[in-house]
Amino acid sequence: MQRISREQWRERSAITPVAREDDVDWARLVVAGDIVAVIRQLNERTRFRFTGVYRVDPPLLCNLHLYDRKNSRLNLSGGLSVLEDTYCGLVWSSLRPFTTTDSSTDAHLAAHAARERVRSYCGVPIRSAGGLVWGTLCHFDDRPRLLPRAELDALEHVAALLAARLTRAG
Repeated sequence: MQRISREQWRERSAITPVAREDDVDWARLVVAGDIVAVIRQLNERTRFRFTGVYRVDPPLLCNLHLYDRKNSRLNLSGGLSVLEDTYCGLVWSSLRPFTTTDSSTDAHLAAHAARERVRSYCGVPIRSAGGLVWGTLCHFDDRPRLLPRAELDALEHVAALLAARLTRAG
């Protein structure tokens, strides 16, 4: 494997936003129920391969919508995972966003089940009207990725919009 310098890694992992938050009418897309368009637009702002919406139903995590940058025509939704084996489980248990740019160097994840499968992750809670974590909105990849604070803010903003639509359904 070719070794690269930290500066080269940063350059390769840097985010080149395709659109700024004010360029996308998130509320219109959410109200229209076009969740796939929402997560596609979010994904295009980053270099992450996947962006998804997950429903927490302990002890399981249900994949409601998943966008794969490499295979955008595939419908990858509907899968179930054991909640505690996912980084979404960390969002659910901590009640707050969780990010890791490279799980292989993150000491807090040394024993986590997802460490080898998911190298980078950024997830935020989708909260019910009562404030409970109903699910998550997240980006993830099998490669290390950086995420600027502005993109975490965009995820949190969109998660709040999604909450109003998704949590009504159950």
